[in-house]
Amino acid sequence: MNGKYFWGIILILIGAGFLLDQFAIISFGEIFSLYWPSILILVGLLGFLDRKSSKFGNTIMIIIGAMIQIDRLDLVDVNLYRLIGPIVLILVGLKIIFSRSGFVEITTGDDSSESNHNSWSSNRNITLEDTIDAFVMMSGIETNNQSQEFKGGRATAVMGGIDIDLRGAKLYNNEAHIEVNAIMAGVEIFVPDGWRVEVTGFPLLGGWSNKTRYNGDPDAPLLKIKCFVMFGGMDIK
Repeated sequence: MNGKYFWGIILILIGAGFLLDQFAIISFGEIFSLYWPSILILVGLLGFLDRKSSKFGNTIMIIIGAMIQIDRLDLVDVNLYRLIGPIVLILVGLKIIFSRSGFVEITTGDDSSESNHNSWSSNRNITLEDTIDAFVMMSGIETNNQSQEFKGGRATAVMGGIDIDLRGAKLYNNEAHIEVNAIMAGVEIFVPDGWRVEVTGFPLLGGWSNKTRYNGDPDAPLLKIKCFVMFGGMDIK
């Protein structure tokens, strides 16, 4: 179901319920207070029907909704609100470990190996790698990728920040894909003028913005970004 139709129907139903409550037909306020977390579960489940939606984000939404719903129904004696944060961090860790491999990890430390010397300019933080796999936690990374056959990759920030400058890069076969995860963190991606940028994903108490200029040329280089943002933000400039 299209997102705008789903939320439109949900708002209509909630409004109708509160209207009936005003006429003392049903006690909708009590019902809504008890079962509103089920909306989060439904959102997550419907997200799995959209192939462009973040499966990881939908899973997080279902888990959070289920835990809050169980707590609201008082089915257990444990304060589940305190468990949400640690469980989310564990899931993020598992996702990082079992994500697709094959990308080159970005680091900021010194390395005297030949491969690192060829890929990096230590004083300008420039890389020519065709893929990116960046992970930070409570720290930050700034990288300037100038690959002439950039294929995409992955960037994950947990309580930190990642800046990716692609203004000197060119896309392999005119298209690339980047997966971005920002958990209580910020990610900025800079792209050249003339690129088309398509963003899909799942915001949970966070968001993203695409500040690039609109390009209607179907043959223009296309960068597809799939993101999950929770308590954070992602900007494409």
